[in-house]
Amino acid sequence: MKQHAGVRIKITLLTTGFVFILLVLTMFASNILIIFAIKHGWFKAKPGPQLKPFLFQSGIISIIIGTTISFFMSHFPLRPLNTLIRAIHEVSAGNYDVKIHLEHPKEFLELSECFNQMTEELAGTEMFRSDFINNFSHEFKTPIVSILGFAKLLRSQKLDACQSQEYLDIIIEESRRLSELSSTVLNLSKVESLTLLTNKTVYSLSEQLREAILLLENKWSKKQIDFDIDMEEVMIKANAPLLKQVWMNLLDNAVKFSPAGGCIAVTLRSNNGDAVFTVKDQGPGMDDNIKKYIFDKFYQGDKSHHMEGNGLGLPLVKRILELHKGEITVQSQTGKGSVFTVTIPSG
Repeated sequence: MKQHAGVRIKITLLTTGFVFILLVLTMFASNILIIFAIKHGWFKAKPGPQLKPFLFQSGIISIIIGTTISFFMSHFPLRPLNTLIRAIHEVSAGNYDVKIHLEHPKEFLELSECFNQMTEELAGTEMFRSDFINNFSHEFKTPIVSILGFAKLLRSQKLDACQSQEYLDIIIEESRRLSELSSTVLNLSKVESLTLLTNKTVYSLSEQLREAILLLENKWSKKQIDFDIDMEEVMIKANAPLLKQVWMNLLDNAVKFSPAGGCIAVTLRSNNGDAVFTVKDQGPGMDDNIKKYIFDKFYQGDKSHHMEGNGLGLPLVKRILELHKGEITVQSQTGKGSVFTVTIPSG
């Protein structure tokens, strides 16, 4: 508030100073012109006992000169505003690449920087929206085309019982993918629309993690994966249903990318008021190029597992942690597995 008040005061002083300079210039120019006219005999009225004609003539000259000076000088202070207005019209028309460069005074420089930052963010949002629609359309179209193709084959009635069962299983699996994709997108949209975290309760984070591991037992037991669990008993105040999605996604990814017979290490520590969770797998790992994009929507670095996911899990994880004022980092090397670390305030 103090900063905004200071800006208003500066603008007021700037406007007052401009008006004062305008008046001084008007008086100065008018007096010079009047003196010049008197010396050359253009004025019949001169200062003396009868001042009315002289004052009337000098007043007319002052008005004309003041109006002329005001007309030309008004363009200088209004020029930055006109530039800004034209740029705003460009943005409203959908051009987010427009930039303005106002250097003086300091307030206009700050205004141009804020405007340019706004257009950059709008351009990024527009690009993200376009990419999201394209990726979502592709992810949605693929299983639909698959379902349609196998449904047509089943309708032909030229298949034996074994082929029919195989195609039905494919249709069921693709339908499951569609349902999961729709649910994840809706869930992500709901989480991204949140600005204030509510329904926070105090509960045992270590117990929640143990429950998440048990819920995934069917998946890791099929691959005969072992868990190396080292967790302190940590209490946390958070939105339990949302954080549960974080642990389920991270643990599910660890199981998905770990080889059969592998081992997943899970640790939980309390550190200076934060809960620090790590999960380490023995999967194929990631190079630096893949790590840069793993939190982007629909991005899947390992194409060999694209049928098992949709690239929305980690963006959801990141957004939930942002709502909790937490963060997630990843360390990974190709062929050496990955380590995801979550740091989140306990209180």
